[in-house]
Amino acid sequence: MSANSKRRRRQSKPNRPQNPPLPEPVEEELSSSEWEPAGDFADVEDYEVAQTDERQLRLLMRDWRRGRATRSLWDMVTDSYVALFSVVMILAMVVSGIMSIQQSSAGCGTEACTTSRGLLPWLMTAAVATTTVSLCRIFGPVTASAAEGFWLLDAPIRRSRVLNRRLWTVVALAFTGGAAVSALVLLLSGLAWYAVVLWALGAGGLAAGIVGLCAQEQAADRMVFVRVVQSFWIIVATATLLAMIAVSAGWLNLPLDLAHTEFAGWIVLGIGITGAVGGALAGRIHLGGVGRARLVSGGDLLSGLQGAAFALDFALMRDILVERRWMEHGNVTPERGRAVGTAAIVSREIRKLRRSPGRLVTLGLSIIVPYALLSIGLGNLTPALAGLVLVFVMIPLFDSMRVVNRTKGLARCFPMSASELNTALTTLPGALAIGWALLVTPGFVLLGSHPMGPIGAAQGFVTAMAGYVGAIRWVSARPADYSMPMVATGMGAMPPGLMFNMFRGIDMVAIITLPLIIGWSPLISVAIAVIAYLVLRSGQLNLNAEELMERNLEARQELAALRSQSSGKQKITYTRTRR
Repeated sequence: MSANSKRRRRQSKPNRPQNPPLPEPVEEELSSSEWEPAGDFADVEDYEVAQTDERQLRLLMRDWRRGRATRSLWDMVTDSYVALFSVVMILAMVVSGIMSIQQSSAGCGTEACTTSRGLLPWLMTAAVATTTVSLCRIFGPVTASAAEGFWLLDAPIRRSRVLNRRLWTVVALAFTGGAAVSALVLLLSGLAWYAVVLWALGAGGLAAGIVGLCAQEQAADRMVFVRVVQSFWIIVATATLLAMIAVSAGWLNLPLDLAHTEFAGWIVLGIGITGAVGGALAGRIHLGGVGRARLVSGGDLLSGLQGAAFALDFALMRDILVERRWMEHGNVTPERGRAVGTAAIVSREIRKLRRSPGRLVTLGLSIIVPYALLSIGLGNLTPALAGLVLVFVMIPLFDSMRVVNRTKGLARCFPMSASELNTALTTLPGALAIGWALLVTPGFVLLGSHPMGPIGAAQGFVTAMAGYVGAIRWVSARPADYSMPMVATGMGAMPPGLMFNMFRGIDMVAIITLPLIIGWSPLISVAIAVIAYLVLRSGQLNLNAEELMERNLEARQELAALRSQSSGKQKITYTRTRR
């Protein structure tokens, strides 16, 4: 660059402005006069403070929830009209089946059938009461969400005014549900319709009264009385079942006719109405003393179960309940293991059964079910109904299998294949199922439709196999895979296996016991049960698309290794088996 160009560049730059001189600080004299306020101060306690209205809070919550809803109930009904039509058709078929079974049961006019038919309402009342107490022990019965417990229940308001509608709702649901279930079962026994109405309303009233008493105990933060009530109704149900079996076998004579059943129905109805009114009022009076921790704990449990229910994953719902139970239990005493290999797993299952003997007691009580069903004359339907009961009784015996099937990382830690692991985990429940079959076989032989023959003896073992295989299916089935392509339905898109989650376990019982219902040979049911067990034991039904791709990749790697070894290259590889 030349000197002239440098000179021009220097001349083109503007001169930088110089900083102006800082002004000299001026000292100001502060006046010594005191500050005077513009107005007079006033005490806030002299003014009226507004009181919080519980009704306005409820209206605020309702507006908040409804304002964020994007669809109305009528929109959902119009979108799911196909499903509703299917439900109506299925209900029509169920009602037709109930009427046919009722006519078949009413055709049995022997003294044993009449007495068993008179004892069945007592059994259903005790069963409804026991179920109501159990649900109240688990959930509350009054609950609140975590958000409500955070900002609403700590506010200076009357808690009973906020929770009273929830109590009345639970009481109404208990009354309606207890009456509906009781009426549905009693219709199968062949009782007259007015006797069914009396006993159903009485059972619903007892359920509503139990809910109110449990709410009172929840406010007092004690569970002793609730446990006593639950034990009482369990004893009543067991005694009623034993009486039905004794009458059917001819060991006991109880002259119960329709007149006695109707008179007892009026008594139970009066007790139920009195209990419903008294229990609901007692729960309402003590509702203000319910602790926030008790309310929120039940709400958290209910919200978790709702999330699992939306996915129709009932196994996950049970996992949540089991977790809640053992969290309340605290801890257990560890024990040193014994044996090696699969024998160590079997011995561990035996120690778990000793630690929780309640599961064995429940299995023992379920032995009464086939005898009771045969005593009221259900005949070939007994294996299916008793098998369904056995499925839900044996599910707690497969907790280890449930954990292993849902936790693939834990399953890979065992030095055995999936079939060997599942065989070890199902050995103890299988032995218990064989013992259960031996104990119920006399009932099928003496009280069944094929007395004193090989068919009656085989029905007991088929029932046990149906419950055993159904329980394995229930705990080992995979949840719905949302990564798969969705299926378009009237209620929106859903995974292909979502609707079948409701029927797992039940499908095995239906397939295995269907030949007995039709009247075919029990050997067909035995063959179906063996094939289903072998398939479930292998774990092939639990593979999803990702696991199938992994197995395909492993097979390709093994094939490539064999080819490299055959070509003269010594390449040693080890592939961990995946399950």
